[in-house]
Amino acid sequence: MFIQRLLICAAVVLCVLTCLTTISANTTTTTIRPHIDTDDNEYYHRRYNSGRRNCDTEQIEYRLTKLEVQLGEKSAHLTSELREGNRRLQALEIQSAEVQTSVEGFRNEMSRIANFGQTVPANYYQQAGVDKMESKISNLVKGMQLVVATLRSLNSDVTWIKKNISSITNATDTLLHKYNDLTTKQFLSNSLIDVKHNQLYPPIPPNIFREPDTSNLSHLPRNCKNVQENGNNVSGIYLIQPHQSHSPFMVLCDMDTKDGGWTYIHNRYDGSQDFFNNWHDYKIGFGNIGGEFWLGLEHIYQLTGHEVNELLVELVDADGDKAYAHYAAFSIGSEQEGYALKVLGGYNGDAGDSLIYHAGSRFSTKDFDQDSWVEGNCAQAHSGAWWYRGCDTSNLNGKYLSGPLPDDFLYQGMYWAEFRGAQYSLSQARMMIRPRGPNSPPIFPEGLFSKGN
Repeated sequence: MFIQRLLICAAVVLCVLTCLTTISANTTTTTIRPHIDTDDNEYYHRRYNSGRRNCDTEQIEYRLTKLEVQLGEKSAHLTSELREGNRRLQALEIQSAEVQTSVEGFRNEMSRIANFGQTVPANYYQQAGVDKMESKISNLVKGMQLVVATLRSLNSDVTWIKKNISSITNATDTLLHKYNDLTTKQFLSNSLIDVKHNQLYPPIPPNIFREPDTSNLSHLPRNCKNVQENGNNVSGIYLIQPHQSHSPFMVLCDMDTKDGGWTYIHNRYDGSQDFFNNWHDYKIGFGNIGGEFWLGLEHIYQLTGHEVNELLVELVDADGDKAYAHYAAFSIGSEQEGYALKVLGGYNGDAGDSLIYHAGSRFSTKDFDQDSWVEGNCAQAHSGAWWYRGCDTSNLNGKYLSGPLPDDFLYQGMYWAEFRGAQYSLSQARMMIRPRGPNSPPIFPEGLFSKGN
């Protein structure tokens, strides 16, 4: 299984790199032109589209499927050989037991003969015949020689089998040691989806690993807190560009709640937007920034992955009762880390802390299971997408059902366990973030790290 997975990953990476290299060869130049006239632009697009045609994702998927079939056959053959080896080893063990039984019988027979020789009368050999005794001893000697030869053969076969099993064990241990570093098939499949949706980044420039030139950074604000610092104190939609983002994007800013400067990452209030979506949708974001939406895991990572933020969760039930949960520290990891909830702490509020259970967990969707529930998929079972563990104490991307739920919908609604429980679906929920500042609340309880008297 590990060998199959490793070879699949290597083959697909090679295919994707070949595809991207073809695009790069047909589209890139060594200089950036300030102006492209109409004819040059048409020529550029003809070359670009020609390169894009060479990047046939269906061909990549076909080659991946073909490789999986071939590797499946080889894996089945290897499994058959291992089973045959185990069968032979068991047969040898049975034969060895039989030989040991024969040797023990031979020893008993020799002992009986010796005792018999000491107790019989002196004229016995003349009466019974010396020839008969010599024939019996000769047969026993031949049997003993056959036993010794069989034992040598058994020892040789057992040594060979042990050597092969030891080799397989060492290879398996090596693969297990490197297992966490392997790229998953799901990750590669999602990369192919990005290719199909034209989510391709430009070719990597030669100076990509140099220190960034901060003198030419975008003049756009990095987040809603930056928007507020620039003198804009009205809540609304603004264009921002974090340092880690390749391009700007729209966000909804709240300039009124708790001193303002909050960037919305999640907003639900009427059920108009379906939140039971796949991994690609949750990665890039979906919905209407002016209505219900999910900002996108990649954008959330760009905003929080390189500086710790505060997180504010505001909730409203079907009766209009409100509650909130404020976290002094919030940050998620990159896509390679599964957009894990890496930093979470400093809770205060009246909604109860129903998110701390999920700290450290990777994000899961209905088509990309990264939770700790071995027997199933939390996202599918609870009709949502979240930092599921095994499974959840909150599920703000669950179904919009608004109000008490029947037993059949337990855990499937938009719920916060310590505010109305898992058998109640909330009417409104929003999540907002902003960078920590000098006046931000402490992450750790006061006196936690103070010296003892």
